[in-house]
Amino acid sequence: MLRYSGIHGLGMVAANIITFASTIVIANFSKPAEFGQLGLLMFYSGLLTLVFTLASKQGTLKRTFGGGDDEEDDDDDEDEELSSDPRHSFGTGLITITVVSLIGTALSIVFADQIANGLLGGGADPNLIVYAALAGGAGALYRLASIAIWIERRPYAYIAVETAKPIFTLAAVVTLLVAGLGIKGAIAGHALGMVLGTLMSLFILRGSWSPTWDIHEAAAIYRKGAIRVPLVLSMWVVGYADIYLLSKFVDHSQLGTYHLASKAAFLVAVLPGGFRKALRPLQKTPMFQAVEKEYGVGTARGTQFGYFWIMLAGTMLATAVMATVMVRVAPPAYAGAAPLIPLVAGGLVAPTVYRMTNKSVKYGDKRVPFIIGAICAMFLFIGLSLLLIPEWGVKGTPLAMMGAFLPPTVFVFVKSQRGRSPIRLPWRSMIVATVAAVVVGWAHALIDPGMWILEILAGFVAIGVWCLLCVAFGAIPKEHRAPLWAMVKGLRDRGHGFEPAVGLDSLSPRERKVVRRVVVRGMPPTRAARPLLNSGQGDGDGGGNGNRSAEANALVVDILRRIAVGGGAPGVPDDYERSRRGDRRRDARIGAFLFAAGTIAERDQIGKKLVNDGVAEPFDLHTLEAVLGSLQRGGADLWKRPV
Repeated sequence: MLRYSGIHGLGMVAANIITFASTIVIANFSKPAEFGQLGLLMFYSGLLTLVFTLASKQGTLKRTFGGGDDEEDDDDDEDEELSSDPRHSFGTGLITITVVSLIGTALSIVFADQIANGLLGGGADPNLIVYAALAGGAGALYRLASIAIWIERRPYAYIAVETAKPIFTLAAVVTLLVAGLGIKGAIAGHALGMVLGTLMSLFILRGSWSPTWDIHEAAAIYRKGAIRVPLVLSMWVVGYADIYLLSKFVDHSQLGTYHLASKAAFLVAVLPGGFRKALRPLQKTPMFQAVEKEYGVGTARGTQFGYFWIMLAGTMLATAVMATVMVRVAPPAYAGAAPLIPLVAGGLVAPTVYRMTNKSVKYGDKRVPFIIGAICAMFLFIGLSLLLIPEWGVKGTPLAMMGAFLPPTVFVFVKSQRGRSPIRLPWRSMIVATVAAVVVGWAHALIDPGMWILEILAGFVAIGVWCLLCVAFGAIPKEHRAPLWAMVKGLRDRGHGFEPAVGLDSLSPRERKVVRRVVVRGMPPTRAARPLLNSGQGDGDGGGNGNRSAEANALVVDILRRIAVGGGAPGVPDDYERSRRGDRRRDARIGAFLFAAGTIAERDQIGKKLVNDGVAEPFDLHTLEAVLGSLQRGGADLWKRPV
């Protein structure tokens, strides 16, 4: 969990730093009023992306991977509607969204004059709408492709894509602004960066989808995603319609200041979202199920939420102490954005808190209350915005965001505590982290460093003091510190204490040769294990059905278990291999899962079926995957001993 959230968080911060750099470049080339217009164009582009992907994106992810980016309600989902051919389903989804996007983009271009007048005011350049529409169309395909990379548990490829897109955008924006194109250059650069990012995503995913389209599969995708339309629409309105609502009450100059504040707030507020997103791919793994089985659902999920809350407290503190620094790089006309940044950040994380609360709790049929809560939050947000903006101005929308999600979040939490598996929250840790953040933030506000470099230093000192207070007063329990340190080291060495070389030493030379053939040369187990099978080391019954391939799979699984014991895999008892040696039919199916040649989506479906059918234990699958992964990452030195 730490590895995935850390990789995602660092990658997203890097990507958003580049995005913020583009924002600052544009701000230095434009007045606040023009920057406010750009915010409205980005709103329209995002609206098109939303419309083009409604139901189809969520349905494609569900049909292909069994889950998506809005799956907080899926604890009890069954597999009946999963595709039997994930490559075909994913290809159908990509092609469907492409066709819908082309049609929608063409309509936006045809009616660009009318849309420009309604969105930006009379006399606005319709070409601005054309570029916004192109960005929205490309963004629809990008949203599906990029999140699929993450769900496939390819974090570094995902970060590469998410970082490359803003780099493409920055390069295009700088070039076009220097050429004197102004706001038109800014939105055109955004469109170009989105197109290039989409092409890169599709290239990385080239082995995960087939270029086929089937009307029946497209219908199944829309059916599967239809139930999520109210949820996705509600979340989007709260997260992105703020600038449109503000445009009806404030002038474009104030809108530009708010737009800069929201971009700066998002730079840091993305971290809590990264923690939640890290759970997406992990929930489909045997590791996740093994943890909940070992510690209990209530304890495991309560601990997850506790660390999410600690990260949230630190994030809000960082936003507050760095707000002035972030605005200093913009022209003086945007100075009013600094006090808005912490407030906007609070509004941006409100949906994340609601989603993480719902993800952490467990009770029967979570889907309906969760979706109803999101819909209620949308209407509350609109109502509160209309009530607060006339009185509070640009501060009204972030206050409305926080107020909108408070009732449904409280409802979901209270309902869960009365359900079958109430979560056990680490209240001491959460309170200590929150109080420490408030105290440090208040003390920092009393200081006026003056110089820019001193402001940066004071901000980092404040964050450091908060970290020390969290440790000193028990926000991080003593019993968690050693495991956390081990996980931090695991960001570099993912073996977590497992020594693959020692594990290999426990094998005979012929067994080492079999493992090397499977891991290094990528041989199917049937070919790799042929010498041992011919020598009679297998049990000879073919996994219960005379199938030589099944017997080879079972034999390699048995060898991997002995490597786990010999190499000291975490949590593995001494009798781990001996106690599981008898069931060759089970091991044959586990081997088929470990060495499946399909996509990650296909492998995940096999693994989930093994666990749901009671064939395999989550801990066993996780251990075998971890051992196999360590051997694959071992490099040439691991295999230098003669075999």
